[in-house]
Amino acid sequence: MRKSFTNAKPFSCIAPYYPPPEFEKLFTIEDLPNCYGIRTTQEFTSKISEKDALESRLGLSVIDSPFTLEAIGGATLLKQWTKNLLKAEENGYRAKGVFLVGIPGTGKTFFPKCFAGETKRLLIQLNLTLIMESEQPIRKLNQIFEYLSNRCREFPNEKYVLLIDEIEKMIGNAEPIEKRMLGRLLTVLNDINTEASEYEFNAIFFATANNLGSILVNNPEFLRRGRWDELFFINLPTIESAKEIFTIYAKKFSLQDIFLEYEIEQLMSDIAHAYQDRNNQASRFPYTASEIETFCKRLDFMRKAKGSVGVEEIDECIKAVIPIVVSAEEGINKMAAQKELFVEI
Repeated sequence: MRKSFTNAKPFSCIAPYYPPPEFEKLFTIEDLPNCYGIRTTQEFTSKISEKDALESRLGLSVIDSPFTLEAIGGATLLKQWTKNLLKAEENGYRAKGVFLVGIPGTGKTFFPKCFAGETKRLLIQLNLTLIMESEQPIRKLNQIFEYLSNRCREFPNEKYVLLIDEIEKMIGNAEPIEKRMLGRLLTVLNDINTEASEYEFNAIFFATANNLGSILVNNPEFLRRGRWDELFFINLPTIESAKEIFTIYAKKFSLQDIFLEYEIEQLMSDIAHAYQDRNNQASRFPYTASEIETFCKRLDFMRKAKGSVGVEEIDECIKAVIPIVVSAEEGINKMAAQKELFVEI
């Protein structure tokens, strides 16, 4: 016997998650504020931190960055742009976003962290993998912006850096869901910090990419001027910048005594000579910033393992730390060809 639900009374339920997509039409869905912010009552009583709740539910981490621009060697144009932005903000200017593309290991992700610390903004970093693997990624993205709007009402003076790292992983293909995600993201980016914005929070978007190939083919609208205040290409460091980077990491790993006997200029000359035939940018040093750090860390390791470092150990390090311009030569050359589309750093 089939039971009729014609006279059934309406009912409601409260849950920390949305119903499965196939059952959504059965419900009128309304988002209610939690008693404990982003955390549920169970999470609060279990003493789960707001940071952990954000990461697990929204794919979002909030970081008070300890870095400043002093931690970056070279990157003069980026530093100057930051100084100009701070001055412009004093006169009411509101930036939307910065797009950083370039060779892996050159500091595309590190710069937004230093920018956040320098400008005293909270760094909001998105976990793209978690967002894209959710059943409803666009809703997940909207929840992130809604969270920031709610947080801004509670802390109206907070400013944010919203970092979308390796964005080509999210929008680099022609899949329908990625197209819709891109459309939603561009809508928010177009309107942020304007009267048309549906969200109210003071944020500068930073997006990074290693390779523009798929974006240029499938999503060229992403790079349209007006969506980004600046488009930068982070290339291999100049000789002057590389020396600054070596000096920073020599201090970090306490290598000053080594470089008193083996000067940084001589070391850089030996590295450049070792890889000059494979580096197609003669005016640029063959090591990226991360490779310079790896090199200095390796020297520190060898000193602690052997008790001292001499010419033989330094030559061994030069041979061991093979730059990406050699190990991925073809791909790096293709990336370098994209620099004409941007302001080169």
